[in-house]
Amino acid sequence: MAQERKVRQVMMDAGLYKEGTKEQLRSDFIAEEEIQLAGKSYTLSKIAYLDSKIFTDELDTILVQQNPLIHDIYAKNAVSLFDAIRMANVNSKQGFKGALASGNELDFSLMMARQFYDPDNSTNKRVSWDRTIAVIGSKNFFEGATAGVELTMGEEEAMIWLAFYNPAQNPCVDAFQITMNTEPFDLQSLDFEQVQEQTGDVIIEFKEPWTLPPEQSGEINAYYYRLGTDLMRPLGIWIKMAKNMRTLTTP
Repeated sequence: MAQERKVRQVMMDAGLYKEGTKEQLRSDFIAEEEIQLAGKSYTLSKIAYLDSKIFTDELDTILVQQNPLIHDIYAKNAVSLFDAIRMANVNSKQGFKGALASGNELDFSLMMARQFYDPDNSTNKRVSWDRTIAVIGSKNFFEGATAGVELTMGEEEAMIWLAFYNPAQNPCVDAFQITMNTEPFDLQSLDFEQVQEQTGDVIIEFKEPWTLPPEQSGEINAYYYRLGTDLMRPLGIWIKMAKNMRTLTTP
């Protein structure tokens, strides 16, 4: 039995996915438009339906073997994910070509620990999502290369955060707060001890997906209310140009 292509259905319903030959889809375009995020206007680039098809099919492909709940989270936010790609494409201008991209063409990766700075030793990258909590209080979860300083996206990159997954038997964290361009958002609760008990998947979605557009900065602080080992990790994607995704040790 074929796996359900959930991302494809969402993109089709939004008018962002078409079937056709590469030649047909390469010359058929989704028009440029403007959207509002956190009170600021951003441009979504004109982009070929071929690029949309590549994104849709590749995202479904890497998710069909994963937990259906995770697939659902990415699928229902597929339009927001593709919007972030189109924001990055305003400057890269080479479109999205996914796994076969080269040069300034865009691709994405699901988030992995080694992409982020270690909040307990910010000059280094994380080696794992596992984190020992020895002091109760507010701590950075995601930041730049300097402690307490936001990470700034390049001109041709963006990221989007959808949810937190926490497999810890005794979660240490109960809330988080996003700051973008030094402006704090409202805190959001994280009660991992009561969610998804029947399915065994302890995942809490953001109230709204958080997009960090090109040339914008952001960080996330979490509140650790008890000592132990934190295992919280994000669900989302990081969009980059292909030429910046060619070193296996620094994804």
